[in-house]
Amino acid sequence: MVATGDACLRCGASLSLIERLSLENTVEVPGRGSLCPNCYRELSPDEYSFYFKS
Repeated sequence: MVATGDACLRCGASLSLIERLSLENTVEVPGRGSLCPNCYRELSPDEYSFYFKS
């Protein structure tokens, strides 16, 4: 999926919808956008490095 300002960088889900329906907050990726809580929990070590290491 193509990432937009309101989409999870990994799965493309609507972040505003997730925040309205869930008690969890999205996870900000500096300089890129955000991940939904589910995708953040499922990140492999390589994916974590891709999103959070420069």
